[in-house]
Amino acid sequence: MTNRSGVGEADALRSSSRRHNRRFVLKAMAGLPLAAPALSIAPAASTVLLGTEWARAQTAEELIQPGEIRSDNGVLKATLTATADRVKLGDFAFPGFVYNRAYLPPLLRVRVGDTMAITFRNGLPDDPSNLHYHGMAVSPLGNSDNVFILVHPGQEFDYKIHIPVRDRQGPGLFWYHPHAHGFVAKQILGGMSGGIVVEGSEQLFPILGGLAERFFFFKHVELGEESEIISVNGQLNPHVRIQPGELQFWRIANIGATLFIKFHIEGMPLYVLATDGHPLSRPRKLTEFFLGPGERIDVIAIGPQSGEYAMTTIPFQNSAGRKPSPPQRIAGVISAGAPTATADIEAAVLRHDVQGRRWFDEVRSTPVARSRTLVYSRTPDRQHFMINGRMMDENRVDQTVKLGDTEEWTIINNDQQYHSFHIHQTAFMVTELNGIPQNEDSLRDTFSVPPATHAGPGMLKVVIPFTDPVIVGRFVYHCHAVDHEDKGMMGIIEVVA
Repeated sequence: MTNRSGVGEADALRSSSRRHNRRFVLKAMAGLPLAAPALSIAPAASTVLLGTEWARAQTAEELIQPGEIRSDNGVLKATLTATADRVKLGDFAFPGFVYNRAYLPPLLRVRVGDTMAITFRNGLPDDPSNLHYHGMAVSPLGNSDNVFILVHPGQEFDYKIHIPVRDRQGPGLFWYHPHAHGFVAKQILGGMSGGIVVEGSEQLFPILGGLAERFFFFKHVELGEESEIISVNGQLNPHVRIQPGELQFWRIANIGATLFIKFHIEGMPLYVLATDGHPLSRPRKLTEFFLGPGERIDVIAIGPQSGEYAMTTIPFQNSAGRKPSPPQRIAGVISAGAPTATADIEAAVLRHDVQGRRWFDEVRSTPVARSRTLVYSRTPDRQHFMINGRMMDENRVDQTVKLGDTEEWTIINNDQQYHSFHIHQTAFMVTELNGIPQNEDSLRDTFSVPPATHAGPGMLKVVIPFTDPVIVGRFVYHCHAVDHEDKGMMGIIEVVA
């Protein structure tokens, strides 16, 4: 199939460019104790600069790309070994937890119909762990995406994840991380998370064919309640190069533990193709982006006129009673080359329709069979988090859903800080936020829920399809600020045939 603008136009827009590298994000204050247990951060160099001055001093590196493991003849074979290791980020070092001795572990590349045969080895000194394949519509049973499996120190487990050939699980950007309840925040904060790509996005958007692909994996390390280091691909404030008028395919993922980030590139919009691995009907131009923990976007970047363009955070109030963090420079985009008129290029990108069917259109047109409400809150001592007045209990099923039903869930946030809603095995459609109807054009698997204010609680309304036979079984839904999950904000759902 061709899009309305024609394959010839798409070909003309593609620049001949080599595969490049990645990016980063930062917030720096040195000498504060880490909030997370078992982590202590310290300067790794004799001189430590603070704030924006420190960020600019870290701009020597070009954005790097993660190593890759690809499927071969329908099978991806990999071993992921979790160990405690010392991590160095710029001028800072800390005792972390990593896969295969790398803070930026391998990117897993597969296709629909493939099987991921992954041996997970737990080399951590004390804690159980496991693997979760975030956002993927795969089975929650047996040795598939089963978060109830615990792999104890010194043990290993063989996962076999079959990726169905169907509209519900299509090409996109996903990720893997530990999901051993009670230990998740500690392990992700230490560095245990990596990316997964299901190949084929160029079939949905032919304009992507031949473009340089760059990944931007955000992680963070907490330095205290109000400061943290944020890295992209394990780098602090690197730069990414582009030419005026050049198109690049950027894949941006917040694979950190608890970070809610709002950011933009000064003077440089991006054109969103997909959210959480699900395609829009056509690209959408945005100038700022909000990504809670676990959220991803795929975008097209168009090279601006020659110059340096700062990627910076945008202050927002994450929690009542806490001042927004000041804006921070998180990366630099360097454009170099002859001036190019970009208006026609932008117009052609925005005209580019997705090719083929979308699961989103099926969800939007399916009647709702049942409605449910989840209420987020905290215990009176404010030490634990609850859903509908109860903390997580692995021996209790909180919601039972009939296979084939599509349901509407309303998430009420009575807490005065951001939470998020994530459900395993299936995506959902956002329909309302704080009482305002949302004009979504794509599905999500994770979405941020605003805090309660003097005006009332935060509210998110979603439509969830439980229509894929592969998801029959027990799995979970939770807040993806995973310290909240560890402290109780998670429930168990069972889909029954």
